[in-house]
Order: sequence, then structure tokens, then C-alpha cells
Amino acid sequence: MSNEFKPMKFGCGRYVQAPGALEIVGREAAMLKSKKALIVGGKQALDSVGAKMEESLKQAGVEPYFYTMTSDCTYETLDYLQNTLIPQQKADLVIGSGGGKVVDMAKASGKCSGLPVMNVPTSVATFNCWSAMSVMYTPDHKPIDRIWHASEIDAVVIDTQVIANAPVKLFASGMADAFAKYIETGLMDESYTVNNTPAGMYTSKVMAGTTNEIILNRGEKAYRDCVAHQVTDDLDACVFANVATTAIAAAVNYSNHSLIHSGNGKGATFAHALYYACKAKYTEETSNWLHGEIVGLGCQASMYAYERGEFETKNFARFMKAINQPMSLKDLGLDTSDKGLKELVDCMMVVWGKRPEAHWPIIYDALQRIKE
Repeated sequence: MSNEFKPMKFGCGRYVQAPGALEIVGREAAMLKSKKALIVGGKQALDSVGAKMEESLKQAGVEPYFYTMTSDCTYETLDYLQNTLIPQQKADLVIGSGGGKVVDMAKASGKCSGLPVMNVPTSVATFNCWSAMSVMYTPDHKPIDRIWHASEIDAVVIDTQVIANAPVKLFASGMADAFAKYIETGLMDESYTVNNTPAGMYTSKVMAGTTNEIILNRGEKAYRDCVAHQVTDDLDACVFANVATTAIAAAVNYSNHSLIHSGNGKGATFAHALYYACKAKYTEETSNWLHGEIVGLGCQASMYAYERGEFETKNFARFMKAINQPMSLKDLGLDTSDKGLKELVDCMMVVWGKRPEAHWPIIYDALQRIKE
């Protein structure tokens, strides 16, 4: 019976996006009634923003304790933070600062400890700083499952100057990843209209389409602005699209259990399956490739699977090339022989639970188009 009243988790308590926003981290922590905050951060992130966060927190009367995360988002690290460090430090708030795996760990350790969570991302390579979910990995860097949190996080603070100062590779990866909610799931299919589609799914379609429109129209300029470390209207728009509209599109769809299975027989959603299969099967070969870079390549394959028109498909590929994304499986360092391709498809078929057998030839045919 309780499953009939499942809450929709498609927001966050407070969202701040502006240049210089690090200054208000302390204010946001104080609003969450914090006196002692555990900051979970990557080394580079803490070297970059740790001092400003510490100053802001102390000015607001919040004592910070910094934990430098050197692992992936693993259950071993979660156990240490939840059962040892958080009780030891008497922390009443968890703040994540860094990339996707760091903010995922902040969410996991905070939510599993019953504490509020604030994320202060130093890149927008994924929308993980917002989502109510953490992807978990083994100690040898292989993804294993996900933790779906019971509630949204409490605050996201994005300093766009920090984002502009980060390597452009991270910014470009976030734009590539953001396309998945519209392309990978088939929401772009014109047959899904306001009159024949569940309201949640249609809302996701509109939000995901907005993400694509913003990034395809403003992303190349935003990419160049990031190279120049300049915060501009275009960069600001694409940061918002990478994080906010993407996260809402995903969460509304997840909450309604409405991920697309297209009626045209092409419902083999697989851009993320390509990422997880790569990390499971080709862990070492793809160690230097980011989540969004692999997902973006999977989106290119999805365009073929959903039989999009030649102009649309080529325009998307042109954009991805312009922001320096991998354009083939060969670029990723994968075995593109027929045997290697079949093994990759086999892995994609089971990486997050077994898929219908009808998906195998669809995935195989699409990957043939991006193998070299």
C-alpha cells in the first residue's frame, strides 16, 4: 500500500547559482541549523575552494571538518563516514565539494545518517550534485548499484566562476551527459504529445527538450567561454541546463516510472548502459574518460537507434565534435572487432539487469555506426 504514495523527488531545498556563490555557503549551512559541518571533498576541489568555504562557514558560526576523499563512492567509504567519522565529529550537516563521485558520497553518508546535505560542486560534469541518488562503486572502480535516497538534498550552491575556472573537459562532459534525458530515452519522438502521454512523462519531455535546446544553441559559445575562464550568459545558461533542467527532467520521469519504451520497437535505451558496461568491462582502458563523454557517445548511437533524420543526426555529431567529445568506440580504446563489439553488447544487456532479447540487435546495429 505504501508504494502507492511514493513521493516525487525532483528538486532541492535551495538552489543558488552565481559567480562568487562560495561566499554564502556559511549562510546556507546556518539556515540548516548546523553547528558542525563535515565537508567531503576531492583533493583538487578542497585545494581550490576549501579556504573560502572554511571562511564562510566560520563567519556563520559553523565549525568545519574537512575529509579528503581518495576513493570512489564505495560502501567501504560510506561505512567509515556514516559509522565512524560523522559520530566521532558530531557533525550535523554533510557538505560535498568536488565532482560526481564526491557529491554522491556526501549524499549517501548524509542521507544514511539522517543529516541534511548541501552540495557545492566544482564541476558540472554530471547533474549528480542535485539528484536524490548515489551511484556506488567497488574499490577497483567498477559500478555495482545505486542508492535511491528517501528525500531530496537540502541545498546546492554553484559558484559559476569556479565552474569556469575548472578544466573545460569537465564542462563539456556535463553538456554531453545532459543530452541523455531527451535522446537516450526517446522523448524526442514526436508521437509523445500532451494529449496521449502521462503528465509526468510529458513534463520530462518538455524539460529535457529545453536542456537540448539551450545546449545546442549556446553550448559552443559557452565552451569557448569556459576555455577563457569567463562567466558569461551563455556559460551560465548551460550550467543551469546541465544541472537544474536535466535533473528535473530525470527525476520527474523516474518518479513516474515512465522511462520510455518506444512503441516503434526501438526502445533500447542504452547511453548509460554503454558507460556502465565500459567501466565494468574496460575499466582500465576507459579510466581517463568521464561519465558524460561516454554517455554522449552513447547518445550518438541512440540517434541511429531511434532512426532520427540525417540532418539532426549529423548536426548533433558536429556539435559533439566541436566540444571535443569522443566520436567513436575506437577513440575510447575499445576492441572494435566484431567479437569485441558483440561482447560489449552482451555486457550492456545485463549491466543494470537483463534487457529484453529484442534490444540486442538494436544496440549492436547502433554501435556499428560509432565503432570507428
